[in-house]
Amino acid sequence: MRFSKYLAISLLAVAGLASCSPDDEPVVAPVQDANNVFVINEGNVGRSNGSISLFNPANKALSLDLFRAVNGRETGDVVQHMAIANNRAYLVANNSNKIEVVSLPDFRSVGVVRSRLKGPRYFLPVSATRGYVTQWGDYTGSASRIKIIDLGTLAVVDSIDTGLRPERLLLLNGKVFVANSGSNTLTVIDPATNRVTSTLVVGDAPNSLAVDKNGLLWVLCGGNVVYTPTFDVDYTTTTPGKLVSVNAAAGAVAGTRTFGSNRLQPTDLHLSPAGDQLLFRAADAMTYTGPVFRLGIADAALPAFTAPFIRRNLYGLGVDPNTGVIYGGTGTFLGTDKMIRYQSSGAALDSAAVGAGPNGFVFY
Repeated sequence: MRFSKYLAISLLAVAGLASCSPDDEPVVAPVQDANNVFVINEGNVGRSNGSISLFNPANKALSLDLFRAVNGRETGDVVQHMAIANNRAYLVANNSNKIEVVSLPDFRSVGVVRSRLKGPRYFLPVSATRGYVTQWGDYTGSASRIKIIDLGTLAVVDSIDTGLRPERLLLLNGKVFVANSGSNTLTVIDPATNRVTSTLVVGDAPNSLAVDKNGLLWVLCGGNVVYTPTFDVDYTTTTPGKLVSVNAAAGAVAGTRTFGSNRLQPTDLHLSPAGDQLLFRAADAMTYTGPVFRLGIADAALPAFTAPFIRRNLYGLGVDPNTGVIYGGTGTFLGTDKMIRYQSSGAALDSAAVGAGPNGFVFY
């Protein structure tokens, strides 16, 4: 989920608001098969119905709840993230405080990382033997840090302090960059020593990272959302999002641009296959869904929120690194949701019913 299990009450209260207009695109028939696009279905908070769907773009075959079909049990409560390393997939279940580890391509369980995890978010393999997972602890960020996982024993062996509520993380030029969504910083770590080497100030609530064709690091910042006591958004004090570029080799911010409105929070940054276009969602702070925007890395101005590239309100986003096909997920959480595919031009291609709350896509 976009924020935390500790916003479960307010999330459930607004889930019905995340409705989308009907589509005319054809629906993909669900056929049991296996191939190379994994859909991360978050599931409903507290119901342990998070799942992974498997989609074959060549023949449009779809397998639902792959982990349960193979292993005979639930994946977990709030499946936040999936990452692949050394023919294994790591499935981060936020509200279950665990990482399920499966072998590929059969998706059979080979173990669980459970001990010493509290609110894990995103996983990154940093070597053949070690992985980093960001964790929040609770929504206040009381246990904000990275946990270091031994990929052989699947044990948590150490931790690294970060900024507040660390989210996505990325390995570039031998350094790990961590977006601290509860503050305005990136934590920079040397994975050879597991030591923090620097902290970079970017914008409020950095949430996602991408590296373009020139090796420039882009950081998308959602802005600091302020809620009233009745869980409405206080737009008089909410800060607008920013797009920040970072020269990773120099370890310095190269440029900062501020969005013209604080009414939507930019999130979910992705790259086109050529590495010259940035794509992201601009989400409503109550429903966590929003339209998709596109920006060239050489464009001088940020896109206006009034002119989306894809108008449909989406909860998840992904871009196929080989074909440029854009994948989106709806966020109604009413039993099942939809995976929607778009051509690189933004035109709707097709769709399929998947699990509840598809929040991301893994191409393998």
